Amino acid sequence: MRKIKINDITIRDIFQNTDLRNIDTQTFDIILEHFNSIKYDSLEILGGSSFEKILESNLNMTPLEVVSYIKNKIPSTPLQILIGARNLGGLEVYSKSIIKRFIKQCAKNGIDIFRVYDSLNDLENLKYTISTVIENGAGCQGTIIYDDLQDSGFYIRTAKKLISYGCTSICIKDAESTMLPKKAAELFASLSSEIEISKFLCASNLRGLQILNYFEACTNGCDGVDLSLLPSSYNDYSPTVFSYILSLKDTDISHNLDCAKVVQLSENIKKYIYPYIKQDLFSTKFILNNTNKNLLPKWLISSISSQLQEIGETKAIDSVLEEVFRIKSEIGNPSLSTPIGQIIASQAILNTVISDFRWEILCDEIKKLIWGYFGKLPRKIDKKILEKLEDTADEEKSKVSLEVEDIYDQCRSELENLSDKDEDILSYCFFPEKTKKFLEKKKYSQEKTPAGKGLDFTKTGLTFNGSRADSIAKLENLDIKKLREITNLVESSNIEEIKLEVEGVKISI
Repeated sequence: MRKIKINDITIRDIFQNTDLRNIDTQTFDIILEHFNSIKYDSLEILGGSSFEKILESNLNMTPLEVVSYIKNKIPSTPLQILIGARNLGGLEVYSKSIIKRFIKQCAKNGIDIFRVYDSLNDLENLKYTISTVIENGAGCQGTIIYDDLQDSGFYIRTAKKLISYGCTSICIKDAESTMLPKKAAELFASLSSEIEISKFLCASNLRGLQILNYFEACTNGCDGVDLSLLPSSYNDYSPTVFSYILSLKDTDISHNLDCAKVVQLSENIKKYIYPYIKQDLFSTKFILNNTNKNLLPKWLISSISSQLQEIGETKAIDSVLEEVFRIKSEIGNPSLSTPIGQIIASQAILNTVISDFRWEILCDEIKKLIWGYFGKLPRKIDKKILEKLEDTADEEKSKVSLEVEDIYDQCRSELENLSDKDEDILSYCFFPEKTKKFLEKKKYSQEKTPAGKGLDFTKTGLTFNGSRADSIAKLENLDIKKLREITNLVESSNIEEIKLEVEGVKISI
């Protein structure tokens, strides 16, 4: 009887989809103590927005310290991490030096398997990271983001390339729940005829098809799946792990799980974690109206909701979600995996909430994405968008850095009064403000003083072209609400800088 490998992602889901301010180490320990005896094949504990969310929690640990903590509690089960090939656990493209340091530190702290993906499926982006994982003696699972516009041949060719780079297993990640059962069966039947190493399917239940997709994949050669004890649907609190186990009954497929202990762990999850699942993931009309269409990953909706809350525009969430897919189709239909999802989401907020008309203001990240900084986009970009950039392309490109800087030494210098630990410096490379706040709180046991509500032009991060005094005088007559919203958006998202010109004044926020 063939046994399916189960990669549990419950811990990562807890970090991503719950209010971590209510979960302390005591509660965390109650959850962790049950994992040792369940016999999961691996536990994926970090990935996506979990890195950032941990810094806002009451666990009093950086993400890499969390890895060590979990390894000490669950020593017998391989720990897995999901990372972007060039953005790792952050939102930017990082230098080879930082990639090397990060992977080395992860392996040292207890990560056994690295699930490595590129949001654009650009193989050139994957090479160095995969080789670095292998150098550190860890397993590397090459990950292909599922694209429903590609045929099976694309996945076979890409998988063979990943194997040639040294990957020991392959994962198809259906980030937006666009896979259908018939395609799952065909895809894994094709992969199984060509690929000998283990093949995994990672999917959520956004459209209610997760179990059917898993069943079709596994009966056609898939070797492993991701499961969680947290719901992966928008409007159903039931986890799919038990339905999946039941679906294998009376087949020639089995698993290693101790089901009685899974039930016990599930009860503790419901008791200690369910009360803190973010309710904003279950409320929007867009989700209910688009059940049979493409949907955003839950973590991305949570991120958008937080940004809209920062600028007081929570009612605009439905129009922003619709705009995300509109932008996505205009710039070549890339996946919404990190960091592309965050970039498109930030531009969607600019287009629908802040700007007077679509594409009035373009964030630097969307320009970089179109210009190829993050890799090759899968399809052609809409001509209107290219024309929008064409007139100022040369001038803008000279101002927007397309070179990847090695910021490690700079970050170490900026943190010298707070920490010299590699874990903290790497965390600061990814999320400087949140890491600094975390370390200050840890050192001084007090929160940073919150910023004032007023908009002081001398302190907001605004820079001007020309006389500062004259510029500020002109700004006094401008739409202060819009400037405040843009400033808040920059602070609450991954946007580095927004440039615009009003009343003859060039402004950089």
